[in-house]
Amino acid sequence: MSSAAVAEVCEGCCGMPEGPNKVGKFEPKLALANERVFLNWLGMTVTLGSIASALTAFGKASVEDKGAVQIMSSALAITAACFAIYAVNTFFWRRRRIRRRDEGNFDDPVGPYALSAILLIALTAVFATGAAKLSKNQAFSGL
Repeated sequence: MSSAAVAEVCEGCCGMPEGPNKVGKFEPKLALANERVFLNWLGMTVTLGSIASALTAFGKASVEDKGAVQIMSSALAITAACFAIYAVNTFFWRRRRIRRRDEGNFDDPVGPYALSAILLIALTAVFATGAAKLSKNQAFSGL
């Protein structure tokens, strides 16, 4: 039975390649690289989530500042959730392409730029909230 006939019968089920050109050696370094990148994205997610929870836990010194702290921690928590969703989505997308032995690039040209923009917006919100809180405190202290 020729490889074209096998491809017609199987048609991509059971992880078989979908054509005669896609029969090739599976390289485990691709799967391991995918997992390594996934874990790096999750590391960033854990970092942002930890900062957000630390702000929530330790930032409730006074009732007046509670709203500002909630804005800062919410912005960072939402950013961490965006990073986690992107990491999981990209991991499974690349895993599917690796298993099908697709040719071409495995990179995402838009995702990291979008996440950078979201992170920049969140950090700008944190900075603006902190600056407003600082100027409010200085106005009351007479400085």
